Amino acid sequence: MGLAVEEQKKRLRKRFISARNALSSNDLFSKSRFISSRLINTKAYLDAEVIHCYVSINRQNEVATRNLIEHMLGQGKKVVVPKMEGEGRLSHFYIQGLDELTENSFGVAEPKEKKQCSAKVDNFDLIIVPMVSGDVFKNRLGYGKGYYDRFLEGVNATKVGFLFDLQLYNEKLPTDKFDVQLDILITESKIVT
Repeated sequence: MGLAVEEQKKRLRKRFISARNALSSNDLFSKSRFISSRLINTKAYLDAEVIHCYVSINRQNEVATRNLIEHMLGQGKKVVVPKMEGEGRLSHFYIQGLDELTENSFGVAEPKEKKQCSAKVDNFDLIIVPMVSGDVFKNRLGYGKGYYDRFLEGVNATKVGFLFDLQLYNEKLPTDKFDVQLDILITESKIVT
């Protein structure tokens, strides 16, 4: 990755994280409900049996997913959540409820040690991805550690990015060869396909 692309990404991360952090709690949860309701009415969601979903980090003002996870479980969907591993890798575990999660040192809720059944990536029908920003070309700007790019590379499941309108970049985001494009972006006001 060229230095210019890396610097552009760094500046954009700072800009969009700052904008997202300015959301009030009420706005965050209201907009998150709209995003979740848009998702659950898509064909991709309705057809999915196994759904991988990030667990939102409250202190990062990410699109909230905890109520969505409970909703999916209540509908009989098989829900898988990630666990951060060394070297920028994620492992994946089925859960039956949010009480099976504990916060790691980064504030990320993830499966407790050795309790859950690991899940195979090939079984995922839908993957819900966190993001710092996205564009109308469905490029994703993440936190810069590469966890999701490594995970999503070569995955056949439908990849859905959750973000707020204020995170949607009106130009093409800077990308490099490791960045994985998503299939759908969902905001509180639109679905980008």
